[in-house]
Amino acid sequence: MLELRNVSKSYRNQQILTDISLEIREREMVSIMGKSGAGKSTLLAVMAGLVRPDSGQVFFGGSNISDLDEEKLAAFRLQHIGFIFQDFKLLPSLTVHDNIMLGIYPRRDIPSAEKEKRIRDFAGHVGLTVKLAEKVDNLSGGEKQRVAIARSLVNRPGLVLADEPTGNLDSSTAQDIMALFRKLHETLDTTFLIITHDLDIASFTQKTFTLKDGGLTP
Repeated sequence: MLELRNVSKSYRNQQILTDISLEIREREMVSIMGKSGAGKSTLLAVMAGLVRPDSGQVFFGGSNISDLDEEKLAAFRLQHIGFIFQDFKLLPSLTVHDNIMLGIYPRRDIPSAEKEKRIRDFAGHVGLTVKLAEKVDNLSGGEKQRVAIARSLVNRPGLVLADEPTGNLDSSTAQDIMALFRKLHETLDTTFLIITHDLDIASFTQKTFTLKDGGLTP
């Protein structure tokens, strides 16, 4: 599914990632732990092709994405990767329906009727069918993250990258969200990679790696 080979990255003469090699297989649910500033978000950005490594290569489905130009990388991300963020990155003035639609709207190869079906289906997967017409601004934090999860999945990506997805939630809601991730992982043919600093959150995943001093260890 996703493989990093000897990836290194630095910013302003500070080494962030050092010779990282990692393989994530299809349908796995994996977490990467590390303290704030350890480079977790940089690692995720490299995986998604949002940041190019200084050295090393990134493979997705056996294809090297490290050398793709920006246009091809954008098309790759649209078709193959879903994103979930700590601060949700929703448009509060839009409805649940329209925020989920943002995840699939750019796809010209999918008919409108199929897009609508997927929006309803994935709203159902996250328990928000009855709130499709609700403005996101009126939702709780947990409900907002459920919208973000549905948006990340509506394209049916092979890989979902979640950057501290429970960071803005209380502990009880965080547990509910991770239970939802586990349920979705069991139901859908999707690989999940979750960035977190919380051992309780990492415990929901099948494998956990730790990022420290630029290196990655099991």
